[in-house]
Amino acid sequence: MTDKNLIPVPDSDERRAAARRARLERRRAVIEKDGKLGGDPKSLVPQDDNKAPSVSPLNTPAAALQAQAFVLPPRAQLKKGPSRFGHFIRMMFLIFVAAPTVLTILYYGFVAADQYATYSSFAVRGASSSTSAVDVTTMFSLGGSSADIEVADSYILQEYIHSREMVEILVAEANFLEIYSRPSADPYYRLDPEIPVESLVTYWQMMCEVEFDTETGIINLVVRAFRPADAEQITRKVIEKSEALINLLSLRSREDSLKSARREVQLAEERFAEARKSVAAWRGTEREIDPELVAQQQTSLVGALETDLANLQSSLTALRSTMSDNSPRVVYVRNQIDALKRQIAAEKQSVAVAEEGQTQPVLTERLSRYEELLAEREFSEQSYASSLAALEAARIEALKQQRYLAVFVTGMAPEEATYPEGIRWTLILFGGLFLGWGVVALIAAAIRDRVS
Repeated sequence: MTDKNLIPVPDSDERRAAARRARLERRRAVIEKDGKLGGDPKSLVPQDDNKAPSVSPLNTPAAALQAQAFVLPPRAQLKKGPSRFGHFIRMMFLIFVAAPTVLTILYYGFVAADQYATYSSFAVRGASSSTSAVDVTTMFSLGGSSADIEVADSYILQEYIHSREMVEILVAEANFLEIYSRPSADPYYRLDPEIPVESLVTYWQMMCEVEFDTETGIINLVVRAFRPADAEQITRKVIEKSEALINLLSLRSREDSLKSARREVQLAEERFAEARKSVAAWRGTEREIDPELVAQQQTSLVGALETDLANLQSSLTALRSTMSDNSPRVVYVRNQIDALKRQIAAEKQSVAVAEEGQTQPVLTERLSRYEELLAEREFSEQSYASSLAALEAARIEALKQQRYLAVFVTGMAPEEATYPEGIRWTLILFGGLFLGWGVVALIAAAIRDRVS
């Protein structure tokens, strides 16, 4: 048996090739020992598929051994050498993963300056604050309750701390530009005082973190600076302006709630004053204090005259029973009765009908107009009293809705630098770059196998 009968195997797996050669040698030894193979070593080699398989006259286990000895030819052996694809992948790793990671390590280790952070916690509270958790959706669905207003003010405060107005206040009152442009700061975090205000706002948002917990209603404030005293100074100014904002919002809320009540009081007061002026003007024009009193007197007068008339008629009846109708006494009494009747008729007529040449309205007209003025005055007076009561109730409710900033953790000057967190950001950078490199390498390998 020659070396040409052996199946070539890749040089990268010499042990597997040696094992195959050993198996073939053992099988050949078994066949030769049984004397059934006839010493033909070619029977161990797989035959051509186009030729008809030769059938041995002796149906012996040699055929089975020959079938078992058949092995599919392996792939053609490739010439072992450096791969351009592997070189490309390694270069990508060095350029896009290793180099940025090393640069980041060098930056955080030798260039980045220490940053000191203050941690503060505060919350917006009111006179009737609820201890239960408040959801944001509840704030917009219910609306108007004290807890909802406090949540809304907390979101307003969160945006205010990161706003341009806060930056301008810090620049004017807390030496913001000097604090963050110190020479001790590293080039990346050092502030350029000449940048526009929009860039100052972006820089402030990077150095200040504000988080609002809707479950507890607590606002957490983190302020970073390159010196402990600077971080404390900036924090105190931010909290001071935050308190001023909450007080202003509370004052505006109270004023808005009282504005409508005060407007109603003003209108009711003007109406009441106008009604009183109308009554006074009528009295001055008619020269009469109270026409109701005049009407009562007129009624009393008519009643007295009718009483006298009744008495005289009774006397006349008694006299006629003893005297003749022409007697002086009967004539006198009859004349008195006629006079009383004319006087009663005149008094009754004077109440409703004006006399000739009389410019003053009759008593009924004066009384009707006076009663209208009195009704208007009484109604306006009641309305004025009701508006005053409503104003007092609105003032009490406004006091209940008064809000303030409760600061329970004040940011003090730190003793140890906690930023810029070099290890954390280096691991995040390396993990992200390595993941991206791995995805790109897998995609490139899949494309390469597809093309080849």
